[in-house]
Amino acid sequence: MATEYGHAWLGEIIRIAERFGHTVLDLSRDAATQERLFTALAEFQPDIMFLCSHGNESQFSGQNGEVVFTACHNDEVMAGNQAYYLSCLMGEALVPSMVSKGAVTVAGYVTEFVWVIDPAYVDDKLADPRAYPFMRAIVESSGRLLEGGSWQHFYDTWVAMCNMGVREWFERDDPTAPSIVAALEQDRDSLVVLGETSIRPVQEALARAMSPLPPALGVTLLALFL
Repeated sequence: MATEYGHAWLGEIIRIAERFGHTVLDLSRDAATQERLFTALAEFQPDIMFLCSHGNESQFSGQNGEVVFTACHNDEVMAGNQAYYLSCLMGEALVPSMVSKGAVTVAGYVTEFVWVIDPAYVDDKLADPRAYPFMRAIVESSGRLLEGGSWQHFYDTWVAMCNMGVREWFERDDPTAPSIVAALEQDRDSLVVLGETSIRPVQEALARAMSPLPPALGVTLLALFL
């Protein structure tokens, strides 16, 4: 269930990227493997990566639980890359390890990433009103990068969107409202962005266009999710 929601949310990020004319390599479902990812890093050379799967303090996993990255083992392949990991706990050890091995900028979470769902919407996850504030924070902050913002802009947008959700749900007449507020506050405070936070994955000249771009000019994006 967790990665199903992440799959839907990253699908929205892909749509934003394509709207701006960026080239997208989608490694989803059976393609979410270590071999496919490492090959893509070498051959596709993405400007930015968005990855969603299970993680812990020192590992990131792909399809069928395959371990893709392990801190201080093979994370040096992230050298020169920029990435946002929508995964639990990686910000504790794996994200810092990646940056120490030469990754330019990596974002991740130091605690469990938590959110609240409405079971009535499991077949229409993008319409889930209880999950919406979490999706909005992820999609809006990621979109900030794709329209030319820096990683600092990404982080600031993340905090602002989480705070907006807290305000909206603080006094809402819904039995899950306290849990939604608590989860938003935890996720807000859990995100870390390590490395070069002033860098922009999309060139400022492209960002100023603010319209669909010829594919040859767009940033290349790699998305991996289950």
